[in-house]
Amino acid sequence: VIKLLGDRYSILQLLFLNSLFSLIPLFYFICKKHSFKFYKNQNYYFQIVRGVIHTIGFLCVLKGVILLPLSIVYPVLFTSPLMLLVMSHFFLSDNINIIRVLAILMGFFGVLISAEPFGSSNVSIQGVLFIFFGAFCIAITHLITRKYNYLTSSYSAAFFSMAVSAIIFFFTTRFSFEVMTVNDLSLSFLGGVFAGLGVSAVIYGSKTLPSSVFGLTSYFQIIYGVFLGWIIFNQLPSIYNYFGILIVILAGLLLFYFDKSENES
Repeated sequence: VIKLLGDRYSILQLLFLNSLFSLIPLFYFICKKHSFKFYKNQNYYFQIVRGVIHTIGFLCVLKGVILLPLSIVYPVLFTSPLMLLVMSHFFLSDNINIIRVLAILMGFFGVLISAEPFGSSNVSIQGVLFIFFGAFCIAITHLITRKYNYLTSSYSAAFFSMAVSAIIFFFTTRFSFEVMTVNDLSLSFLGGVFAGLGVSAVIYGSKTLPSSVFGLTSYFQIIYGVFLGWIIFNQLPSIYNYFGILIVILAGLLLFYFDKSENES
């Protein structure tokens, strides 16, 4: 939705509306889980810090979405779990070995190939950098959430992150809102609601699925990105995109197989 409307309205206005409307389903699920008094007993310092980092990542990723074909966005975005793997080793003392190092190197190589660094490429390097930095912010968000998971629940973290984003984007627009058509406002509403539903679904899935299965489901995003880029934006992936995506998925499968074998042992 933001890619569709990005050439007609300010990105900050679109992100404000997306964050605001995403709070509707998130508010429902957080109340269902924690009742209407969920705002009590919150560590607001943690929620604000996490929300600010989330907001920076949110902005960078969606600026990249406007500049890049979706078939390139998602492989670059999938550097986030690889970065999280590396940071978890240093800050959470997670085990890292030659298999994981190999998977990390494969993943980054796949991203490099997908970004088409060869020959006459029309890929926006600025867009790739935006997505890459956004992925880094997402990894940091997940890292501090894992490290301080006793401070918040998943639904609380998601709700307050979007609330902080809505507040920041509201003030950064400098109260200069462009008048939107009914159709465009409806699209923004749907985009925000689906964003909130998507976050809620991911949280529910992470709590109910085995971690190995849950990790694999995230790779559907790459398929969705290629499909939507083709159907809606007529952006067919190049041979480099296909090759890079394949390498990224193989890196994920390598991690999946290794973690599954390790858990079974």
